[in-house]
Amino acid sequence: MVSKQLEYIDNGREGYVIYRDGDIKLQFLYELAAGRHVALVYIPTTESWFEETGIPTNNRHQVIEFIARQVIKDRAPDATYELYDDCISLLQETD
Repeated sequence: MVSKQLEYIDNGREGYVIYRDGDIKLQFLYELAAGRHVALVYIPTTESWFEETGIPTNNRHQVIEFIARQVIKDRAPDATYELYDDCISLLQETD
C-alpha cells in the first residue's frame, strides 16, 4: 500500500510540490521567498478545492497539513508554517 508522500521538481527559485496518495497525484506550484518567509506553496482555495483536486473539501485541511509538515521535514527543518486560503507559507525566524 502506498502511503502519502511528496516529491519535488526544482526549477531555481520555483518549482512544484507533488502530493501522492494512492492513485491521487496533485501538483502545487511553490516559489522561494525572502526574509522571514522562506517559501510559498500555492494551493486551491476552499471554494475551488474539490473542482481542482477531486478530493472532498472536508479532507482539504488534512491534506494541506500533511504537505506543510512534510515540506518542513524534507526541506526546511527549522521552519514553521502558516496556512492561508490560497497558500502555505513557510516561515523562519531571522536574526
